[in-house]
Amino acid sequence: MPHRKQKKFLVSVQTLLIAASLTLAIAITSTVSVLGYKGVNNALTAALAEQFDTIGVMVRERIRRLTEPVQSQLSILIHDQMTVASDLSTRLSRLPVLAEALKSNPTIRNIYVGYTNGEFFLVRKIDNDVLRASFDLSDSTRYLVQTITLDVNGNRVGEYRLYDANLHLQAVQPKPDYIYDPRERPWFQSSEDGKNSVTSGPYTFFTTGEIGVTISQRSVSASSVVGFDATVDQLASEVQSLRLTPDSEIAITESDGTLIAYSDLSQLIEKDSAGTIVRKNISNLTSSTLSTAAHEIGLSGPYSHGIVKSEGREWVVSSRSLDFGTGTEVRLLLAVPADNLFATTRKIIRDQGIVILIITGLFIPFGIVIIRQITKPLSQLSKEVQKLASFDFTHPITVSSRVKEASELADTVDRLRVTVSRFLDINRTVAAEDDFNALLVKLLNEIIATTETQAGVLYLTDSEDETLVPFASRIASKQQFDINIPVAQLSLNNGLIASAVENRAAENIKVTYEELEQMGLAELSRALEIPPSYLLATPLFNRTNELIGVILLFEQESIDPALMRFTEALSGSAAVSVEARRLISAQRDLFESFIQLIAGAIDAKSPYTGGHCARVPELTKLLAKAANESEEGPFKHFSLSRDNWEAIHVAAWLHDCGKITTPEFVIDKATKLETIYDRIHEIRMRVEVIKRETEIQFLRNALDQNRVLVDDTALRETLAQLDDDFAFVAKLNQGGEYLDESKQERMDSIAQKTWTRTLDDRIGISHEELERKNRTVAPTLPIKEPLLADRPEHLFERPDSEKLPDGNQWGFKMDVPEFLYNRGELHNLSIQRGTLTAEDRYKINEHIVQTIKMLDKLPFPKHLKSVPELAGGHHEKMDGTGYPKRLTRDEMSPVSRMMAVADIFEALTAVDRPYKKGKKLSEAIKIMSFMVENQHIDPDIFRLFLESKVYLVYAQEYMNPDQIDEVSITDYLS
Repeated sequence: MPHRKQKKFLVSVQTLLIAASLTLAIAITSTVSVLGYKGVNNALTAALAEQFDTIGVMVRERIRRLTEPVQSQLSILIHDQMTVASDLSTRLSRLPVLAEALKSNPTIRNIYVGYTNGEFFLVRKIDNDVLRASFDLSDSTRYLVQTITLDVNGNRVGEYRLYDANLHLQAVQPKPDYIYDPRERPWFQSSEDGKNSVTSGPYTFFTTGEIGVTISQRSVSASSVVGFDATVDQLASEVQSLRLTPDSEIAITESDGTLIAYSDLSQLIEKDSAGTIVRKNISNLTSSTLSTAAHEIGLSGPYSHGIVKSEGREWVVSSRSLDFGTGTEVRLLLAVPADNLFATTRKIIRDQGIVILIITGLFIPFGIVIIRQITKPLSQLSKEVQKLASFDFTHPITVSSRVKEASELADTVDRLRVTVSRFLDINRTVAAEDDFNALLVKLLNEIIATTETQAGVLYLTDSEDETLVPFASRIASKQQFDINIPVAQLSLNNGLIASAVENRAAENIKVTYEELEQMGLAELSRALEIPPSYLLATPLFNRTNELIGVILLFEQESIDPALMRFTEALSGSAAVSVEARRLISAQRDLFESFIQLIAGAIDAKSPYTGGHCARVPELTKLLAKAANESEEGPFKHFSLSRDNWEAIHVAAWLHDCGKITTPEFVIDKATKLETIYDRIHEIRMRVEVIKRETEIQFLRNALDQNRVLVDDTALRETLAQLDDDFAFVAKLNQGGEYLDESKQERMDSIAQKTWTRTLDDRIGISHEELERKNRTVAPTLPIKEPLLADRPEHLFERPDSEKLPDGNQWGFKMDVPEFLYNRGELHNLSIQRGTLTAEDRYKINEHIVQTIKMLDKLPFPKHLKSVPELAGGHHEKMDGTGYPKRLTRDEMSPVSRMMAVADIFEALTAVDRPYKKGKKLSEAIKIMSFMVENQHIDPDIFRLFLESKVYLVYAQEYMNPDQIDEVSITDYLS
């Protein structure tokens, strides 16, 4: 036999665990006392830094609360009438508005307006004795209005007006020396070139000694600048309340140490040698702590902190930048005595160290006893566990031992063997199931069976990720609960579900009936034969570690940790399934939002479409539903699948998506000469020029006759004729009347009238217009030109990309005008009916061409391949005279014909079109009956439309009550 290799010296698990426990106890005892003090001090320092951060946030918030109302008042007043008022009486009429602003906001001291002509208007709030003494005012005076105006000679006139609380005028005081120019003041100059408000740096108000800022902004009309004087005294008072301890020091300063706010208000301001009230510097404070802190850690940079010594004590200090909105750097300085912070903490650390030593001393012997009880059966259990290494899960694992834990461990490992087998089965189920909802129910059933629990609930997060909504609930017999399970709020603290989510792991706790009742699960507990005593919550996270749901299991006994880990592993499969289902749903929602975004943009682009793109889908689906439910007649074999319904939905919403390319000036063309603007104004100006030329010629003739009186009757007749000619052209431009031959002849006659152009019309224009004008040689100026004309530059060439050759890939069969646009004046004015030329009409009809082209480019899935055909056929006619493909009835699908009916009926009854009133129900149906006779719409669809009452369902939902009248459908069904 081969010689067996001698084993090294081995130590039993029991001996090793005891030795390790003793070593660990000694190490813990020795290191806690060494590291504890330093660690806690560091933690306290970090906590103090966080507290400083919090104070900084609070100060910034209080600054915002002080300045934001002022900014709001200012943003309103820049629109006020007083900003454009040119006289004093109008400005004084706005006094109640300004007085209310001063009264409602204690921060605002003065409101004033400086005008670009140098005039000035100020309203000052009088609410303290300092102001009354400064201006020598009585106790009843509440408002002082200071004005500077310009007299007829351009001299400045200064006046004071005194008002009581009810805005009754008490006195008017001329002030000859009050004549400064507000345009020279910094607040005016800093705001007159910009649209945003400008805030000055903090300064001491001369009159009251208060600390504040000036906020100014140019008015909307740009004819004045509005300014507010706002105090920050309230901030100084609130700073005192932010001290961490009574001995703490806190101040807000500028970068040079000048005080803005200080915890001791009495030290905030002083008088200089000239008697002027100024703000103190931190170096002049009674306490030198903040001055020392500023010197040590500086007054620059976003944040700095440290420990300094001052006045015989250690201070924890912090300096941080504040956004005061003034453009100048403002700092928050904090100083807290270290002995105030750490004295109690040091005593706690010392007491904790003693407690740790006592607990460690008691734990050692207890640990030895526990170790002996655990290690005894390990040898036998180890042999049994070796069988799992061969991946043989068919044989049960047993351990012969009286040790409860060892026996339970053997049982747990055996259950794990069963669990692994079930896990493989579940993976096969996941791979084979197509229905995600059914898959989630199966997963919940398998988890309940694997963990041998009583019941389970699967929660999914809502769209805001703030609430868990129950998706499925099952009991061990795979039956569904028929009870109401409430949603679970993730924001609730100390709950099992919230704890599991926060720790990102499964958690198992014992619960009472009262606790279940608090969680809203009491009804579920009563539904079980034996009330549960334990709950297991397992969070579901997707691949990006986002919470998507929670599995909650109910059991009489505590669930084994091994099965808990298995549940966590199995929850990964559930999470992937939920994520896949949500991704598919999100993609559908995104596509749906994109569709409605395009349709909404088209409806919002022009008032001439109104809510058309939103209503046509509803009417189309009503028709499709009626056809789908028809059991007789031409639609008895008509059937729609889920995919067909989706295709109808998409096509109906996108049926006019090509309108997004149609220029608004063509859709909204209200007159014959209108393009981006109405060119009738050019014609009017030419007539004015002709009138001036006629009058000038008459006056020249009078001068030539040596001042002899000349009869101007002919002149007046000529001018009157010109006025009448223009009125005639202007009326033609509106397109409200038919243009017959006599009107055409008169217009041609008017067009021959000439006017003199002396300026070059080829300068100052775009290069494209210049290219069109250069088609002809520039004439020599001055030149006589006809009043109305069709010029070469009025013709816009159609690019090759917009031409539709025969046999094009889309099958379009439309008569395409030669030119893209023809803006000839005679050409447009010669339109016999309406305001649209052939080019304009084609441009509007072209939207359906663009719709088909756009939809053809989209990679629709197989079940949506019919969308372009469904969306692009609603302008076709049954006799093949429609557009864009001139399809006949037999070449169109039933849904396309339904959409054509829906499109026409919606257009006839819509009330949100500015150019027409919506037809009444009977009128619309009568018009459509004529369209049936003319083979424009499908008679079978029209009959279905009437017999199924689709027209009435739509009318009750989308039409005004006064449009819905009686309709005798029998008149149209015979």
